Amino acid sequence: MVTDVPISRVAGAVITKWRVVDHVHLLITVRGQPDEARLLCKCERGHWIVREHFGEGPPKLLATCHNCGTRVELDLEGARLPKA
Repeated sequence: MVTDVPISRVAGAVITKWRVVDHVHLLITVRGQPDEARLLCKCERGHWIVREHFGEGPPKLLATCHNCGTRVELDLEGARLPKA
């Protein structure tokens, strides 16, 4: 069973896996946690626009709430650069 987790509880978390289901719901696995969680925005919606970012520092998971525009940036563990 997937639990809902607000963005305020994932601040500083390291994401080991992520996926989008039904084209909008972001499911994440946080380092040290065995189960997936559905990320909820402060507006209590779970519809996200998601991308990975590779640059200086660790890879990042960038998500923007489709409803209110709130953004969250989380570290990705084990992410690899996409193949060209």
